[in-house]
Amino acid sequence: MAFSSCLDDRDLLRCEHFSLSGGADSQPIDTTRLHCGLGSVTVEADHVAVVLGASGDGAAISEQLRFTVPEAPQSNGFGLRVRLRGWEKISYIAIGHTEEGIYRHAKATHPLQDEWFDFCIGFRDLAWGWRNGWSTPQERPISDVRFYIKGVPGRNAGFDFSDVWLWQEADQPNLVFGADQPIPTEVVSNLIDYQRACFPDYGRLARDFMKSGRCPLAGNILLDWPVDTPLPPKLHDNGTYQYSWHSQHPAVLLMLLHVDTNDFGPLFAARDLIVDWLERSFDKPDPNVKYAWYDHGVAERTLALVTLYAMGQRHGFDARFMTRLRRAIHGHAQLLASLVFYAGHQPIRYHNHAWFQDLALMTVGLAFPGWACADLWVETALLRATDQFSKLIVRDGDFAVLAENSIGYHLGSQRLVSTIGVFAALSGRETEIPAIARALSTFSSLMRYPDGQRTLAQGDTYRRPNPPEGDPGGCKPYGKREITVLPRAGYAIAKADHAGRPFMLVFLATSLTATHKHADNLSFTLYLDGIEWLIDPSFYSHEYTLPLPAYLRGPLAHNALVLPEADYAITPGIARLWGAEVPGHFSFEGCHEAVPSVTFSRQIEGATDRLELRVTDSLESDTTLLAQARLMFHCGEGVKAAIEGDGLRLSHPASDLSLRIDLPEGCQIALFHGQEEKPIGGVTGLGFLRSGAITTIEVAPPRELGSLAWRLCAL
Repeated sequence: MAFSSCLDDRDLLRCEHFSLSGGADSQPIDTTRLHCGLGSVTVEADHVAVVLGASGDGAAISEQLRFTVPEAPQSNGFGLRVRLRGWEKISYIAIGHTEEGIYRHAKATHPLQDEWFDFCIGFRDLAWGWRNGWSTPQERPISDVRFYIKGVPGRNAGFDFSDVWLWQEADQPNLVFGADQPIPTEVVSNLIDYQRACFPDYGRLARDFMKSGRCPLAGNILLDWPVDTPLPPKLHDNGTYQYSWHSQHPAVLLMLLHVDTNDFGPLFAARDLIVDWLERSFDKPDPNVKYAWYDHGVAERTLALVTLYAMGQRHGFDARFMTRLRRAIHGHAQLLASLVFYAGHQPIRYHNHAWFQDLALMTVGLAFPGWACADLWVETALLRATDQFSKLIVRDGDFAVLAENSIGYHLGSQRLVSTIGVFAALSGRETEIPAIARALSTFSSLMRYPDGQRTLAQGDTYRRPNPPEGDPGGCKPYGKREITVLPRAGYAIAKADHAGRPFMLVFLATSLTATHKHADNLSFTLYLDGIEWLIDPSFYSHEYTLPLPAYLRGPLAHNALVLPEADYAITPGIARLWGAEVPGHFSFEGCHEAVPSVTFSRQIEGATDRLELRVTDSLESDTTLLAQARLMFHCGEGVKAAIEGDGLRLSHPASDLSLRIDLPEGCQIALFHGQEEKPIGGVTGLGFLRSGAITTIEVAPPRELGSLAWRLCAL
């Protein structure tokens, strides 16, 4: 019997297919078996349309369509082809059936509109278990298939459906696999290259594990792991540790060491880690549901499983283990492909975690081209990735920029997009993804400081500190000026020379998404003569509500005029910048409304033949707020600040230059250094759970000023 390609990932014993379009393998849909809630049902030539009227009050409603199934066949899976349209907001959709008066179902929170898609799920799917407390019921008579949607309808909101499937599938999907074939070498080599780039310090970490037994995790973490404890005792101290553990990062690091050395010790240590994880967290429910099945972590773990499978093929692992591993890979990929799980831990569909899911799903499809579902998964991954990139990568001139407000994530996404582009090319499909990857790289180069290595630490980005001796590679003059304004992306960059020394100014007003966003609108960073003088203090961890991460994410940790007691929003669309270059000068301007009823503005006028900036900061509101505002400066490591008259002098032992900041008469200046208790100040993040002391300058303007004009120059 022929089945729809949407079921190619299943070893089907039988399938009931109901369709309006007809076909040799389908039965016609009896429209008298359709039952709708609020909407009106219209039967078109090839689909059923359900139309709702907009309530007009912005309230959410629920709607459903129920199809009663003839003869209630024994089934353990069901699905339908559906198209959503006209909804202002969708909270979720669900598919399920009625049993003993209860709607048993699985929800999906990030569906597309105006596109046909297949919404299918089986009781044995990880997606069903994830949504239903790991309940995996056996096949049973299913008397109906129910589709449910909750959301805010717009004009003519509704949905269409055209096909319904009910099926019974085998306990194990063995017929999906076919004969085992070696994973293509180009897939393995590119996967290894990607993992090396993700973990540049893998050799040191893996060797430490082999010698000391400490558990290596993302962020160059090594956790003590006594031999008499099943898990590292501090594993549950924070979410990042747990994510990395369940992503099988320790196994990846060990496998990379094996590739480099051909030593089998690390390989079998990696195999032991994965076997232990399968027994502890796959063969039975893991109590840590969030991190054992975290969307990003599942994708990373899938790549680890594929890597081990390739090494098992190369070194002749036993058939029982390889069968077990193959089934685990299939289950993981099926989960990644499911709409139920897509970006499953995120509040929005468009998020970089979904990109990792797309990469992992495509990797499985390319690694196992003989599987019946291989083409389906590759095509699904590419369609999703292309859609993601169209929403989360902004093209601005010759540049492509990740919209997620973090240069660190931009650099990681560039690597990810490049790998997806390489795999897209291996699939033989034509896409624009390689071109997008090149444009992302162009922006990365633009954002690097004159040393060619470091960038500012905007948003959730690990920061590289100033070396005590400065950056020798950052002292060579540019020899030309380069003024770049990217208003769509929210960046303005000035590169020029001062007395034969290069300087780089980066001005920020990124406001396309809230993801990884800090309260950094109208902030700037400044690099000169091998030193980052004024910095973005980065972040400490994703535990945003804790004091230090909250401070580093907030307005006081950025080089801007701020209201210390105000609540700052990171809502998209509240900041913007613009600018231009004229002979000998450049002008950057921006504004934001992160605080309700207040407009912050900043203008930076700069010379292109020397480092001289004239800055004007202002606030517009119904009340006089400038006296409550504070002008913040955050110095890089080794930069010393000294109050001189009505201003400041900044110096660094690695440079014979200094910076002078001239302030209006009457400003009050306070310095903070390494203060991690309230009020926090003089602190920078330096990677995961790492911080360091810097000097923070807080300037209180005089009460009588309507705006704050100040000057910065190099001497």
